[in-house]
Amino acid sequence: MTKIYWSPWKRSRIVLFLLAILGVLGLLLIESCKVKKEQPYFKKKLHAAKLAERGFQILKPELLKHKKPDYKEFDPSNSGLIGDFLTPVTSNSGSLTSKQTSINPNFAAVMIQFLKKAKVEEGDTVAVAISGSFPALNICLFAALETLKLKPIIISSASASQFGANHPQMLWLDMEKELESSGIFPFRSSYSSLGGIQDKAAGTSKEGKELLIRALQRNQIKRLDPINFEDSIEKRMKYYDELSQGKPIKLFINVGGGTTILGTSLGKQVFKNGLITDLPEEVLIPNSVIKSFLEREIPVINFIQIESLARRYGLPISPKKIPKPGEGKVFYSEEYNPILYVSVFLFLLIGLYGVTRLGWGENEEDRYLPKTLHSR
Repeated sequence: MTKIYWSPWKRSRIVLFLLAILGVLGLLLIESCKVKKEQPYFKKKLHAAKLAERGFQILKPELLKHKKPDYKEFDPSNSGLIGDFLTPVTSNSGSLTSKQTSINPNFAAVMIQFLKKAKVEEGDTVAVAISGSFPALNICLFAALETLKLKPIIISSASASQFGANHPQMLWLDMEKELESSGIFPFRSSYSSLGGIQDKAAGTSKEGKELLIRALQRNQIKRLDPINFEDSIEKRMKYYDELSQGKPIKLFINVGGGTTILGTSLGKQVFKNGLITDLPEEVLIPNSVIKSFLEREIPVINFIQIESLARRYGLPISPKKIPKPGEGKVFYSEEYNPILYVSVFLFLLIGLYGVTRLGWGENEEDRYLPKTLHSR
């Protein structure tokens, strides 16, 4: 019986080794030489971020007047936008890391991206809910709204969670009045609740409630004074409708984790950050302002879970200094250089063809030949 054995070409190991090395170097070159590509709406994102940065700068001198000597332990960037651990107007607990992360003007660009995804256009009326818990994000939202020339109806909550705008003489209502007076933003809150539990600052001391009421009065803001949780939702929806003056509300925007806005703990689990267009069908959602808008088929932008948003868009967690406008994946994406990877591919293809077909690096007598072996 005859068996046929095939032996491989005896190619030059040096040539094969060099080709492999060049292939690895080519891949490393492709990975290290990625090109930056501007993301959609780049110019508007950059404009919004610069506007937010200006808002930070306008408030900073007045904010720092109210800070304690050890303030920089909480606010390493010395922005003035981090509040105290506890004051009479503090509504509930809060994450210091989230508050530090929020002090980034580039969140205005993230908001531009969400607003564009929601397909709002210049002149559209949008409903807005904010509190004092994230003053830096409020400024970013205002910058995005002004950049896109939207018409916001703003209902706020006067109190703030830990490390938010919780200094009794410099609450969010004071900040937005200062921003309006400076001419940077042409809008501010039309109504404000006391915030906290049931939107009535339940659990806050008598002194705290008095300080919140005084803040509404000195800033000439109408008070949203609900009887209970359900009444707060109804009053907010009523005021949004009245203030829209018959114009359709195209979008609802929320910043922060207010219970009236999101609902109970279940609502806070269901409504994630970003654009929400539909109510989940498989879960019985408790009443909330977000649910009310979605039932009207009005989309919602929910700006919560700040650290998660920062990671998604390449923004730093608890930065030691305030980032400059234009930083982060929300502005640029890294892509492979098409000329480079095509060149590397062609180079390797030619090299492999030369070795396997043309016999580069081989002796003529080492060509691939069948050999036979006879055996019984």
